[in-house]
Amino acid sequence: MTRKRHPEEPIPDIEIGGSPAPLSLHNAIALALSIAATQDGAHQNCPRRECRSFGRCRASPTLGRSRLCGMPFSREAERRVVGMLMFALQLANGWR
Repeated sequence: MTRKRHPEEPIPDIEIGGSPAPLSLHNAIALALSIAATQDGAHQNCPRRECRSFGRCRASPTLGRSRLCGMPFSREAERRVVGMLMFALQLANGWR
C-alpha cells in the first residue's frame, strides 16, 4: 500500500512591471513565509515530514525546497509577513 502524497505548489513567480522580480526578493518572500509559518506553528501539522522533523517550516528556494506545503496561514501570520517585508524595505532604503 502506498501513501498518497499531498500536492505541493511552487512559490509563484513574482512580477514587477511585467518582468520577473529579482531572485533576492523572491528569496526574501519565501523566508518571510517560512518564518511566519513556523511562528504560527504550521510545521507541527505540516504534511511534509521534513518540517515536522526539523521543528520549523523548511520552505526555502535557496536550498532547493521552493515549495509551499499548503498549510493555511492565519491572519496574524499574513500580517507578520507584510511586517517583515516592510521592515526590510525600510531598512534597505535608509528610511526612519
